[in-house]
Amino acid sequence: MAENLSVLIIDEDPEVRALLRGVFEGMNGLDMLTDTDSVIYGYELIRQNKPKLVFLDLRHNPEKALEMAQRVSTYFKEVFIVVSGHAMTLDTIKACMEAGVRDFLERPFQAADVRALLDKHRGALMTNHAEGDQTGRIVTVFSNKGGLGKTTIAVNLAMALSETIGRPVALVDLNLQLGDITTFLDVEPKQTIVDIARNIGRVDAAYLEGSLAQYTCKNSKVYVLADPLHVEDAEEVTADQINAVLTVLRSSFAYVVIDTTTSFDTKTLAALDLADQILLVSMVNLPSIRSSQRLLNLFQRLGYDEQKIKLIVNRHMPGEEITIEDVEETLEHPVFWKIPNSYNVVMTSINRGIPIALVEHGKNLEKNFLELAHKITGVLPKGINIQHGGGAQAANANAKPAKSILGGLFNKPSGKSF
Repeated sequence: MAENLSVLIIDEDPEVRALLRGVFEGMNGLDMLTDTDSVIYGYELIRQNKPKLVFLDLRHNPEKALEMAQRVSTYFKEVFIVVSGHAMTLDTIKACMEAGVRDFLERPFQAADVRALLDKHRGALMTNHAEGDQTGRIVTVFSNKGGLGKTTIAVNLAMALSETIGRPVALVDLNLQLGDITTFLDVEPKQTIVDIARNIGRVDAAYLEGSLAQYTCKNSKVYVLADPLHVEDAEEVTADQINAVLTVLRSSFAYVVIDTTTSFDTKTLAALDLADQILLVSMVNLPSIRSSQRLLNLFQRLGYDEQKIKLIVNRHMPGEEITIEDVEETLEHPVFWKIPNSYNVVMTSINRGIPIALVEHGKNLEKNFLELAHKITGVLPKGINIQHGGGAQAANANAKPAKSILGGLFNKPSGKSF
C-alpha cells in the first residue's frame, strides 16, 4: 500500500480491544490510532482524525452503532467500517450494508480471523489508497432487478472494449448460480470460477490465461471466467477468493468486465468495491427508476465517488412519456449512456449464442457499444465515426413537458428510501 492505513477500534470488551491492537501493531502498512469503548467518543475521534479503517462493536446498542456508522459513511466516505457481533443474521447484515458497513466479524473471533479479513479487502484498500499501482481497470455491470439486459451489456461491451483498445479483455460471470455468459457466447469453459477458487494459491497471469475460455469475434478477443457448472457449487466461492482473482485479472488485462448477480451480498460487494466504474443498468419505467434511486442512495452510503457510478439506460426509445431529463432530475444523477431498443437484434444474438457484432455487421447497436467503449476508454475505434449518439445530451428529440411526468412519485435521494 502506498500509505499506511490508520485504524480505530470502538469496542466495549477490553480483551477484544487488546486482541485487535495486537494484530494491528504487528502488521506492516497499518498504524494503530487508538481505541475506545464509547460510540459517542468514537465518532468524535473519527471526525477529528479521519481513520481509514474502523472496527465497531455492534452488540450492546446496535441501533446507536449503526446510526453512527451511517453518519460516518455519509460524511467521511473514505472510512472503511467493519462491525462485529453475535448471530449476524441476514436482517442484521442488510441493516449493516444499508448503513455503509463494509464487512462483518462474528464473535468470538481470533487474530487469524482479523488478518484474513484484512487480506480479503487488501485489493479494495489498495484501490482506494494506491490507485497508481493498479494497471488494468475493472468495469462492473450491476442492477438489482432482473430482465434489464445486464448480461447483454456486459458481453457486448467486453467485445467492443477489446476491439477499441486492440487487446484482449477479461469477462467474468459473477452470477454464480444462474450465469449466462457461456450461453450468450456458446463457449465451453475450460475451468469455472470454482476451479480457480480451489487453486487460489496457484493463481497468476499464466494460470488464468491457460484456464479461461477464449472467444474471438472479428477484431475482438475475450477471455471468459465462467460461472459454476452446478448451482450448489456457488457456495464454495468466497468474497476473499473473488478479491484475489479480480486483483490478478486486473494485473493481466487492460480491462476486466464483470457481470454480477442481482442480489446484494459480500461477493457482489467485492466486485463493486474493486470496480473503477460501476455501470448501473436501468430502464425508463417507474420500477426501474425507483430501484436505481435506492441503489444510488446505497452507493452513497458505501462511500463510492459519484463519478464511479455510470447510469446506463437500456432499451431506450425516443419519444417516451418519461424523458431522460425526467430520470436525471428525479435521481439527481446524470445518464451516462443510452442503448437503443433493438429487441430482434438482441434476441437473435442470444438465441444463436453470438455477439451483436455478428448479427448487425456494423449497424446501429454494434456501433452504440463501440461508442460506449470509446467513452469509457478515450480510445477511438478504427472505422467508426463517433457522434456520442448514446449520450444523454441527445436523449430526446421532443421538447420536455413543462412538468415532469414523474411528478412527486419519488422522494429525492436522502438515504431513507431503501
